[in-house]
Amino acid sequence: MAPTRRPPTRVPLSDWPRRALDWLCAGRSDYRAFQERKRTRIYRRNRTSCLYAWAAAAALLLVCGGVSCLVTIGLVTTLICFLLLDPE
Repeated sequence: MAPTRRPPTRVPLSDWPRRALDWLCAGRSDYRAFQERKRTRIYRRNRTSCLYAWAAAAALLLVCGGVSCLVTIGLVTTLICFLLLDPE
């Protein structure tokens, strides 16, 4: 008796960017190190802290809605997130 074939599963359209990035960076050692670091508890904690920093920045932007405040708060929050998430 021949084994039955399963129909090919469809990949959701929302998964394509991640799959393309994984395919492009598959041989890079720094990408593999990033994927391993992303699974750690410390990275997840820092990512949550980064989300809180962006929430605080959004609250500050409600108070001061000027363009200069937008740029300044956006740059400072981005710097804080880079400092939290970059290991070096």
